[in-house]
Amino acid sequence: MLIRRTWIILLFLSIVSVYGHEITSNTLQPYLDGIKKLVENQQFPKLEDLLAERANASGEKRIDVNLELYTYYIFKSTEFAKKYNDEANALSKDLNYEKGYLRSIGNQAFIYFIEGQFDKSMELACQLESNEKLQDFSKIKADTETLKSYIFTERGEYDLAYETALNLLEEGDDAEDSYTRMRAYSAISHFYLRLGEYEKALDNCLHGLDYILELKEGRFIFPKIDEIARMTHKLKGSKEALEIYDFYLELEESIEAPGDYIQSVVYMNIATIYIEELELDKAQDFLNKAFDIIEANNYRFRKPRAHVLMALLHLKQGDSITAQKDYNNAYQSAKEIKAFDVIKEVSKELSLLNKAMGYSDEAEYFTSLYLSVSDSLFSVESEQRLRILEARRRISEISRQKEILEIKSKSQEERYRLLFIIFAITLISGFFATLSYFKVKRKNKLLFYRTKELAVEKLNQKKRVEIGEVKEVKTSVAKASTTKSYLDEDVKEIILTKLNRLEDEAFFLNSKCSLHSLAEVLQTNQKYLSQVINHEKNANFSNYINDLRINYLLNRLLEDKEYRNSKLAYIATTSGFNNLNTFYSAFKKRLGILPSYFIEKLNEDEAKRSF
Repeated sequence: MLIRRTWIILLFLSIVSVYGHEITSNTLQPYLDGIKKLVENQQFPKLEDLLAERANASGEKRIDVNLELYTYYIFKSTEFAKKYNDEANALSKDLNYEKGYLRSIGNQAFIYFIEGQFDKSMELACQLESNEKLQDFSKIKADTETLKSYIFTERGEYDLAYETALNLLEEGDDAEDSYTRMRAYSAISHFYLRLGEYEKALDNCLHGLDYILELKEGRFIFPKIDEIARMTHKLKGSKEALEIYDFYLELEESIEAPGDYIQSVVYMNIATIYIEELELDKAQDFLNKAFDIIEANNYRFRKPRAHVLMALLHLKQGDSITAQKDYNNAYQSAKEIKAFDVIKEVSKELSLLNKAMGYSDEAEYFTSLYLSVSDSLFSVESEQRLRILEARRRISEISRQKEILEIKSKSQEERYRLLFIIFAITLISGFFATLSYFKVKRKNKLLFYRTKELAVEKLNQKKRVEIGEVKEVKTSVAKASTTKSYLDEDVKEIILTKLNRLEDEAFFLNSKCSLHSLAEVLQTNQKYLSQVINHEKNANFSNYINDLRINYLLNRLLEDKEYRNSKLAYIATTSGFNNLNTFYSAFKKRLGILPSYFIEKLNEDEAKRSF
């Protein structure tokens, strides 16, 4: 029954497979551009700043800085990373700082992982997972589950690795947690990479990179570029992979290098490409660099694969004896860390190599070992379990896509409804705006003709009374004398006479004209002058001056066509205004229309009369 169900699932997978799209340079370029933009815009922590901050910090703040120093050093020096993490752990216990304590436990588990101590790493991860407080810290939980999946993969327990990663992805999807999704995709990509399913590995790697860019998690950039280059090499060949490594090296020049742990695997992967291309000297150079880093830092996790690569290099050089030693070293180092997938690979190579060299006993031993490890890694049950897990994931993705489509459909309906509402509002607003426009246009037209009519009338009146100007002033003074006295009549008459004379001389065209300067010219004090203007001119000083300027301007615009067609800034300054804003404001306040409109209509009227 189980086998029948498995075949049904496999058939289903062949129909609904979500993978299989071709990876091209066009697919990858937007991601590389996104990485470059992130690196250009992000401020990466500097060691001196972190150390200075640590020196001045105490309590929980000091713990957090120590944990940041761990992050800074983890791929550079496990010794220093452990030093700061241990201090954070001790302080967290003393202060009962739960978040710091849990992070430090997770960090120590990862240190064990990169040292190849998988049992200790898993023990700490499980200890952390059993802590009830872990549920309150989603990032620490995601890191822990990702680490467990990594360990399962390195041990060759692929069904457990994939199940752990898949459960984490479903948690991230349910909570819509981008960080959890990012870590889950990293674990799934790592799993497929070990299985040699490079297209699926790259697909999941790019999904994870989407979230890295969204969250601006710059610390994951270098490992991710290396993964992309490695998988591109398998899918597209050496040329495309080396272009991505060129991009990697270019980034190293702009920001601090990621550290020895990442650098060692990058050198190994570049060496793999050169071995394939038979550029053996370059391959040797990069492998030597990788070995120097691995030995200096005791990266036991890196040793088995480094020895395998060295064996491949020696085989390409025709040195089977040294290659055999390299494979034996790979076998021993893989055995130490229980890297069963490497043991399987190496035992097969040693079986073939010993057989070719005539060592039948050794060949038989490694053949038996290969079959034994293969059976333990991929039993029928575990392989079926993997297929079922893949089916579960794809069904989950299809369900999620269906939900997304339903949401999009509802969203589209809402969008259409919103667009209709916006269209209706726009139509109604446009209708009222049009009515308002014609209303304002009609009003402005009436104001223009009224203003023009009054201006023409005043201009004609001025011409008629020019001969009787003195008499007019005296009449004005005499008329004023009948009002209630607010100032000595003689003083008032002197000030008003002088003021009228200055009006004829157009004193107001001076933009610096003020109450103080005018009082000095009239040889009186500001108080008396202000009272006369307020009572006799029925305006405060500012409005009085602006009214004189506007009246002067209207007369000149009516009579002088060349002046009328000058720039408004020139018209404003020659009328006594300091700037265009003051001019516009005064003209609009006095007449209700803008000067530009008034001039335009004057020109139109004149054109009609000429026609």
